[in-house]
Amino acid sequence: MFSRIWTKRSTEDYSEGIGRLAEAVKEADAVVIGAGSGLSTSAGLTYSGERFEKYFGDFIAKYHIWDMYSGGFYLFRIIRTVIYQLF
Repeated sequence: MFSRIWTKRSTEDYSEGIGRLAEAVKEADAVVIGAGSGLSTSAGLTYSGERFEKYFGDFIAKYHIWDMYSGGFYLFRIIRTVIYQLF
């Protein structure tokens, strides 16, 4: 099966655009980089372990959240509301 999107055979087609980008970065006062969790992970940040336990021990004890990643998906208010409705 072949892709309908034509892939360029050479980076020469992008050289002009890369040059313009490099010049814009040189002239800029600041550059904002938007990145996901991969950037912090590659810098050595871990989502669990000693550092997380030190600063978020109360969350671990109260909500049984064992790492920052899964903590981001915890349904704090929804679960509390459901529990209050049950009792």
